[in-house]
Amino acid sequence: MISSILLQPFAAIATASAGATALILSVASISNICETRAIVQQHRQGRRLDSWPQSSPPAPPKKSWKSTDEAVAGLSGMNRKELVELFLRCDPPSDARELAFEDDGDEREEGGGGCWVYDGYLLDNGPILTRVTNFITNRLFGRGEKWLGKSYLKPTTSSFDRGGVGRNRFSLSRRAAATVASNDKVNESLDRTFDYYIGTSVLPSASTSKSLFHCYAPHCAEWSPMSLIWRGMVDELRAVNLEGSDGGNARNREKVIFLGMGYFSWSGGVFNMAPFCLVPRPRLCASERLKEE
Repeated sequence: MISSILLQPFAAIATASAGATALILSVASISNICETRAIVQQHRQGRRLDSWPQSSPPAPPKKSWKSTDEAVAGLSGMNRKELVELFLRCDPPSDARELAFEDDGDEREEGGGGCWVYDGYLLDNGPILTRVTNFITNRLFGRGEKWLGKSYLKPTTSSFDRGGVGRNRFSLSRRAAATVASNDKVNESLDRTFDYYIGTSVLPSASTSKSLFHCYAPHCAEWSPMSLIWRGMVDELRAVNLEGSDGGNARNREKVIFLGMGYFSWSGGVFNMAPFCLVPRPRLCASERLKEE
């Protein structure tokens, strides 16, 4: 009896704190949704924003950066408003050959081969939701493991008619890494499978309203409590061509990075999107690791 009386003030404080946190997150989400809608409306009317800092390109052209490192630095220095505006100026890849695949060893002679993966970088999502995005991506989405990026499996055709399958890359914990064979240099795990394809977006772009989509629903269990959350997860991506790129074909895929917007269909949808970018990186194939050994 006495203990329950003593615990009542702490329970009231905890309830109040939870309510305040929910209110803050709701306000931040609504703010992002309103901001995105305003930017989209301006873009549809053909108006450009004049809020670019001096360190950024005046009206972010597609070929403003010369290297992937320079592009990542530039994107990391942009706020959410600028990232959304840049996203609306970009277009998706025209076909599957513009993606870098995990099993591209057969194209080595053409300058686009080797095993490729994409390193992922979370970008600004506002003063409050940036931390929330980091927590969801690196703790919940990765089941406690840090998110590293994505990996695409090669589709059966060069078009996006049927699309393909991809997986997210996560770092291995020390315990998990210790179970990997000593002669294997893999230090990451692949999880959270998605389907990828070109689809129509509600967001306009320079010449089309299409994006490269990642859809997780087909690979989520129907009755798992957590899967109800991830079933509504969607990514939209568009290409940012670096200086010297000829449009991102298979020979110059290292010259194309992807600006992505991740969102949940049940939490404001695309208008409450969280920015990230994907950078193609060559990685040793299993056959090449065997040659080294």
